[in-house]
Amino acid sequence: MMETPKPSLLGQADTGLARGVCGLLGGLKHLALWLLGLTGLAGCFGLIFEYGEGLADISLHEWGFMLLLLALTWRHVHYSRRFGYGFWRGLARWLGAQGIVLVVGLAVFGLVASLEAQATLSNELSYENKESVLSLLAFVLLAVYLGAPTRPRKAADAIPEAASVRREPSLSSNPDKEVSL
Repeated sequence: MMETPKPSLLGQADTGLARGVCGLLGGLKHLALWLLGLTGLAGCFGLIFEYGEGLADISLHEWGFMLLLLALTWRHVHYSRRFGYGFWRGLARWLGAQGIVLVVGLAVFGLVASLEAQATLSNELSYENKESVLSLLAFVLLAVYLGAPTRPRKAADAIPEAASVRREPSLSSNPDKEVSL
């Protein structure tokens, strides 16, 4: 195997700078997804409690949404514990999935809006109809469902099961020893 030569001081600084900037951009990406996830969840509850009348404001499908959200959140917590994710990693995964679904939803909404504007089919785009509200709530539930962990974080981090080691009796290769019973 050939050994690579150690990079110069300038090469080490360049590599370190690139790693640092990539780490910073990756952290900002995750932070932006988490904040978008929080914004999306706040927007859903803003849609549910849009008139400010408390529980009297909630329709039947919104009750169903909240019950499903509670059940899927319990599932997420259960899988996070099962697969060894901590609280913060589980929350980050949950909010990251919400942020990704919101980004995809906004991209689809922008595409539809631009197509409608080009075709001049309608001048108003709003979330006032029941079907669009239901689809938004369904996408939030989909994000919660898909955000749950499905396997341990890393194979090295997985807790190995205690395996019993069975030793087989071995015969001595030394013929000078006598075996007594």
